[in-house]
Amino acid sequence: MYIGPQLSEFIGNCRMAEDEFALKALLCDITPSIGCEQFALVSHVDLVGPPREATIIMNYHEGWVERSLLSNYYIDDPVHAASTRTVTAFLWSLIPSMISLTQRQLRILDEARPFGLVEGLTVPVHSPGEYRGTCSFGGRGPIELTAQLLGAVQVIGMFAFEAARRIQCKRWGLATGDDRVPTLTPRQLDCIALVACGKTDREIGIILDLSHHTVRDYVEDAMRRYDVFKRTELVARCLFDGQICYRSFCRS
Repeated sequence: MYIGPQLSEFIGNCRMAEDEFALKALLCDITPSIGCEQFALVSHVDLVGPPREATIIMNYHEGWVERSLLSNYYIDDPVHAASTRTVTAFLWSLIPSMISLTQRQLRILDEARPFGLVEGLTVPVHSPGEYRGTCSFGGRGPIELTAQLLGAVQVIGMFAFEAARRIQCKRWGLATGDDRVPTLTPRQLDCIALVACGKTDREIGIILDLSHHTVRDYVEDAMRRYDVFKRTELVARCLFDGQICYRSFCRS
């Protein structure tokens, strides 16, 4: 399989999938070719009461799904936790080297094994302004993570999640891309990053060589564009949309 006709066909079919059933069928077909039996394409949300726009497509063993929901395992899922530390696919067996596992997370990994989830591969997916997500593939046997397999799984996960995202946006009439995120100037983003650091307008003005009136105008205009009334909410929205990041604070 790998970078060949089957993968190309999968990508093409993902782009044409009209609903979750078609996408699930595609994932069911492609999963065995990467040496796994089960998959889960999910947004990192409350799986007991998920938001309508969340993605939840999987063929995990029903017994494991039931146990996970009853025990709220999805809240402390070690796979989800590890997915925040990388942007490329990773083996489940490498999770202990990626994060410090709690006893509860170790128990989750251990209890998943009898349900056919012994080893797996997970692709992290994150689009600014939307829920984090992952595309995971699991099986009973070991997985040799070659460069070819790594590339193929990365592509599969990305295109599958984008297909799910497109389906949900179309269904619920959700805005995407530039239509959803307000446009802010670089100077506005500089000011917002410093607001997040706890700086006052005067302090921001000194740092950026601006008058405090100009700083105030920049921030208030950004608040109007986001239709928010508090600076803390503006910072939160900009973080969520990927307009600023935590490293912006460090540089500031």
